[in-house]
Amino acid sequence: MAEGTKSFLDMARERWSVRKFALEQISDEHMARILEAGRNAPSACNYQPQRVLVLQSDDAIAKIRSLTHWAFNAPTVLLVCADLTESWKNVDGCDSAEVDCAIALDHMMMEAWECGVGSTWVRGFDERVMHAAFGLPSTWKVVAMMPMGYPAENARPSNWHFKRKSTEELYRFL
Repeated sequence: MAEGTKSFLDMARERWSVRKFALEQISDEHMARILEAGRNAPSACNYQPQRVLVLQSDDAIAKIRSLTHWAFNAPTVLLVCADLTESWKNVDGCDSAEVDCAIALDHMMMEAWECGVGSTWVRGFDERVMHAAFGLPSTWKVVAMMPMGYPAENARPSNWHFKRKSTEELYRFL
């Protein structure tokens, strides 16, 4: 690793959910890097079922804000969906679609942080309403949305951010 470069673990520890954003739109360069991170995320059998609506236009942002207050004042909101016709299914019926989308979302979230772009993932919406509002195919499942933008000057991490369970609570070595 190059001198002065942060490790992934350092970045993961430092990243926090931003819920207050500056008005400035995300640069094209940063947006391209964020989306490329999601495109390169691993998925079951590399089926890549994630489909992402990049909501940035005035109309799209007004629409998402009218549907949920969880869009905050973000200048960009990613609506992360899974194409259920493109996801891997296990013999027991387990569908990898939501997990694959969550991995892509995490990759985009971490690359956003690397670019100085804050974000948070949320599931505070009615999926049926999102389908109707954005004319989504019936084979798509809306998994989450990610409001994002450059953090406002007064943005601060929630107190919840600093609460972490102990290693003993989370992991069992067998």
